[in-house]
Amino acid sequence: MNQKLSIFSRQLFLLALITGIIITGVYFFVPQQYVSPALPFLLVFFTAATLLSFRFLQKKLEASPTGFVTAFMANSMIRLILYLAVIVVYALTNRPDSVNFIISFFILYLVFTAFEVSFFLRKKV
Repeated sequence: MNQKLSIFSRQLFLLALITGIIITGVYFFVPQQYVSPALPFLLVFFTAATLLSFRFLQKKLEASPTGFVTAFMANSMIRLILYLAVIVVYALTNRPDSVNFIISFFILYLVFTAFEVSFFLRKKV
């Protein structure tokens, strides 16, 4: 495993741990009707998606540094389509929980996207 992937993985799992602790607190302090039961699964989903995305982008950067921006944009578009599909499928199959799920999804999306973009800007991958 190369050094950048190792650093990214450690920071990502630290973010996932902190987010998991916050989610646990949410389960204890927020009334259950406002918390999606899918929240822990969303944490795993976003952690895995972020790690896979980083690996893909890093390989593209190593192969062709000039094509990184194109790969980043394509990766972002594919992820947005995937995320939209997850939201729509869950919302249609679990209507009572759809609003809580979408809010939870959006919050985690912002957290993990901000982390990934800030890592790219800081480390100049």
